[in-house]
Amino acid sequence: MELSTIRERILATPLVKKLPEPMHQRFAQALLWISDTKEVLRTQHLIEQGEKHSDQGVLVLEGMVRVKTEDGVSKTIEAPDILGEIQLFTPGRARTATVEVVVGGQILAFAWTALAQECQRTFNEAEMKPLRDAIYSSAWTREKGLFEKLAKK
Repeated sequence: MELSTIRERILATPLVKKLPEPMHQRFAQALLWISDTKEVLRTQHLIEQGEKHSDQGVLVLEGMVRVKTEDGVSKTIEAPDILGEIQLFTPGRARTATVEVVVGGQILAFAWTALAQECQRTFNEAEMKPLRDAIYSSAWTREKGLFEKLAKK
């Protein structure tokens, strides 16, 4: 996949769309700097539920994944979308679902800590708040009720 297409896919993710427009291109560049493009195959697991302290994030560039929870809830997500942010908000940074490839394609694999460091170099302090809010909102939207479940524990 060409770099221009990868950049377009990053910009089309729900997380990036939640950012103020002046931040879009710089976020895409930061993500490109710290990520690796990988081919993924059908039935491959990208994220394992219950895994703790994982730092891996995934941006599905092409293809489709299924997010499955232990409750039996299953959600299909089409590219492009960023996954793995929910674990940033869970105790022990535990994964809340398994992500399995349904239709093979390409992903960007990255470490959330590396993305955070690159964003701190890229954005000023005032811009970091909308970025944190967008990541939080993305997690909240994907896992409605996650924070209520955590509050009951």
